[in-house]
Amino acid sequence: MLDVAVDPVPLSDDLTPTLEHTVAQAGKARELAARLVGEGLRTVYFVGCGGSFYSTFPAQDLMESAEDTVVSHRMTAAELVHRPLAGLDRTSLVVASSHSGATPETLEAVRVAKKAGATVAGIARSGDSPLAEEADVLFDYPSNVTVTEPKAIHFTQMALALLEATGSLRDAEQAWQAVEAVPQALTAAKKEVAPLGERVGAQWRDAELVYVLGAGPNFGAANALAACYLQEMNWLHASAVNAGDFFHGPFEIVGDHPVLVLVGEDATRPMGERAVAFAERYYRTWSVLDSKDFTLPGVPPRQRGLISPLAVASASRRLLDFCAAERGHNTAQRRYMYRVAY
Repeated sequence: MLDVAVDPVPLSDDLTPTLEHTVAQAGKARELAARLVGEGLRTVYFVGCGGSFYSTFPAQDLMESAEDTVVSHRMTAAELVHRPLAGLDRTSLVVASSHSGATPETLEAVRVAKKAGATVAGIARSGDSPLAEEADVLFDYPSNVTVTEPKAIHFTQMALALLEATGSLRDAEQAWQAVEAVPQALTAAKKEVAPLGERVGAQWRDAELVYVLGAGPNFGAANALAACYLQEMNWLHASAVNAGDFFHGPFEIVGDHPVLVLVGEDATRPMGERAVAFAERYYRTWSVLDSKDFTLPGVPPRQRGLISPLAVASASRRLLDFCAAERGHNTAQRRYMYRVAY
């Protein structure tokens, strides 16, 4: 095991309670979905900026894999504002996430949606926010530290609720049982990823660039790790590569820098495994974050594919702490965000 230069910050005391608070709102999502489907819902948009946008990937994957009644889209809030969308009307649901509840692009997207007649479900830390005031329904999570997981959970619960309401959710009872197990499952994954955290912390300490590979619902986590946790919060050059495109150009140059492959237990797992096999054969500095290495206590075996994208996202967020400890970087430090007009 590689030595870590400085111990990473400990897991937040509010981790499990925040996840429990988030999961407890599943009933609200199911009630909303049942009502909207009964009223003729045709389209759902999963919307956000940055980490909020990347949190939409598991939900969109679920909808694309199982739903044939309600059309689903994921997009950045700015895209919803600036692109003419034929399906955005009173038969639409917009699920919009902003941690602060005050992200300008997200608020503008919500207003565009409301003007078009759509129902808006907001996801934010607090009910005391502009997004809470604009949304028809708010899903919250009372934490400034545990942020990545609640947003992805709320999006996923909304997707499951829509699938259930349209009769497209297989093994619904087990699926919701798996969701109930999420607080303990993700808390365990955060702890179990520590050996990998030590490994990549040492690999990334002096790196000029880090590549993160992921596919399907895990590509959101790859983007969040590269853009939010390494670029924004560690000031480390990083790039996310879709494992499906890895062999169509990137594999020629990616191995010149540290590589991390995110592998889940969803249908896209073979794409991640193929990338790992190549890295093992040809690359010198690489690592794998594989959800199969997590115990996910309480999650029914047949539902691990449903929960694994949430575990991958949660565990990859923990890698930020190990990287920052090795590099001695203050993750709250910013050059531009919240400091200049942009």
